[in-house]
Amino acid sequence: MERKTKRKSRRLATKLKQAVQHLHVDVFGYEAKVTQNISSYFTRLSQETGISQPCLFLRIFKDQDMIHVGIYYQGRLVKKIPVTALIGLFTDIEASDIFDVEVKVSNKITSFLQELATTQKMNTAQLQICIFSRDSQVVVKAYRGIDYIEDVPLRKLIKHFMG
Repeated sequence: MERKTKRKSRRLATKLKQAVQHLHVDVFGYEAKVTQNISSYFTRLSQETGISQPCLFLRIFKDQDMIHVGIYYQGRLVKKIPVTALIGLFTDIEASDIFDVEVKVSNKITSFLQELATTQKMNTAQLQICIFSRDSQVVVKAYRGIDYIEDVPLRKLIKHFMG
C-alpha cells in the first residue's frame, strides 16, 4: 500500500512541475500596464486614421544599423513612429522626460532582435517583430520576412525594455 502512494505522489509531483513550469505571475503589474498602454495607443491610432483597430499593427525591424518602427495596414506603412515613442508604450515615462533615450531604446531593441535571431539561427536583418492589439489583448509575433516564426511573450519584450 505504501508503495502505491509513493508512485502516485511522483506522478502528481511531475504533473505539478510541468504545470508550474509555464505559470507566469505579473507581480508588479507591468504586463497589464503595458497591455493597457498598447491597447490605448492602437485605439487612438484607429481614431486618427479611420482604420479598424484589429487591422493595424506595429512593426519593428532593423535595416543595416538603423531600427525602424511604424504602424502598418495591409502591409503598407500608415505612420512612421520614432523609436523613442516605444518607451511610452513599455513604461509610464514620456520619451521627452529621458535624456538621450533613443540610443538606449535602440540598443535594447537591437539586443532583443539579436537574441531572437540567434535562437532562430537567422540574421537580424531578416527578422521583424509585429505587435497587434485585439480585444484588449496584445499579441507579439516574430516573422522572417513575411513567414511567421513564433509568438513572442509580451513579458519577454518588457524584460528587454525594463532591464
